Amino acid sequence: METQNPTSYPPDPHLHASHAEENKPSFWKKLGGGSLSISLIVHAILLAIGVVWIFQIIPAQEAKVDFMPKGGGGGSPGVKEVSNKKQRATMTNPNTPRMAAKGVAGTFTLPEPDAASAMSSVGSLSSGGLSGGLGGSGSGGGRGDGHGTGFGSGMGPGLGGGGGAMSPFGMVDPNANALVGTFYNLNHRANGADLEMNNDKHWDAVHDFVTRGWKDAELSKFQQAPKKLYQTKIYMPAMAAGEAPKAFGVTPDPHPRWIVVYRGMVTAAKSGKFRFVGAGDDSMVVRFNNRNVFDYGYVPGTIPLAGFQAALKSSERLKGPQRDCPMEPPVTFYQYPSTADWNRGIGGVAVGPEISVQAGQSYPIDILITEGWGGLFSAGLMIQETGAAYQKASSGSPILPLFRTDDSLPTDVKGDNLVPYEPQGPVWRINQTGRKDI
Repeated sequence: METQNPTSYPPDPHLHASHAEENKPSFWKKLGGGSLSISLIVHAILLAIGVVWIFQIIPAQEAKVDFMPKGGGGGSPGVKEVSNKKQRATMTNPNTPRMAAKGVAGTFTLPEPDAASAMSSVGSLSSGGLSGGLGGSGSGGGRGDGHGTGFGSGMGPGLGGGGGAMSPFGMVDPNANALVGTFYNLNHRANGADLEMNNDKHWDAVHDFVTRGWKDAELSKFQQAPKKLYQTKIYMPAMAAGEAPKAFGVTPDPHPRWIVVYRGMVTAAKSGKFRFVGAGDDSMVVRFNNRNVFDYGYVPGTIPLAGFQAALKSSERLKGPQRDCPMEPPVTFYQYPSTADWNRGIGGVAVGPEISVQAGQSYPIDILITEGWGGLFSAGLMIQETGAAYQKASSGSPILPLFRTDDSLPTDVKGDNLVPYEPQGPVWRINQTGRKDI
């Protein structure tokens, strides 16, 4: 007989079914809902902490007002600061007075002088006729985000360095109707070494050159500027003597001493008799058809000096005949309201002897201008036809045409020692093939 285990009971079918339903996993748990919920809650907490931390360490930027235009044509970070510095410098520089010749026309304008300078005005030269270049001004033209190309206008080395533009001393680029200008620095030897120079030696060099055939060899021992300038007229207001070397690309000396020689072959526009009229500070000498026909200024070039005398006036030296001097006494002088310095210092502008020309015929011409004192320089050359009628200035002197080799006329020229001119007059065209020594 089998013994029954008192602790063993038959299974209860109802109790088994209830436990099975309780142990069955839900759909959310099958998808991992428990872990996902915990992960989302943790990430939300971390995100909130991160947002609070970011706003605590990054301060709000202050609003800025920018008065500079966008782009500016340069795009360089330093352009704005440089512009601001220049603007501040301009605002703090005092305005210096200018002297102007009334009723005078020309194609270049003159920059404001240094307050410490003795100049009344000197050219900032623009293009056309007699125009600028002692260094011109430029302006940016780019637009956008600072990567614009920009553009500028202005003259190149000091006096007019832009292509084709003119300074009072001539154009940078060759011109079919221009005299060729060569600059000599009397303070330096041909190799650039310093040369001991004084007033007597300066004027001896000028005298030897203009009385010995105008040969380049006479000036070969002096430093010659590598650059040539091309001149169509001599119409130069009072300016610092250092502007001439600047125009030819030479560094000015503290006491500038120089000679500029313009050469060419000109063709007469009409037949007749003419006289050169003008003056140079310190001097201007003209040779036409291989003979000296004009010499006038504070110190005449064709008259030897037996010792330099600063107070000596050329007008006093021309009362009697002088060897090698082309000026025929008694010399006629013209004065104008716009040539106050020359009127006071040398009697005005002088009238040279007659020359005869035939229309269509070409003649060699050489013009020398020079500065030895090293202060201010000026020069002007007119042409007067014998027997022609001209309008008169208020002083009673005739208003003469410029001696010029092209059709351009100076406008807006300002400064002392500018002779009023008649815009209608003969143009002495250049014959480029007729001169072999330039």
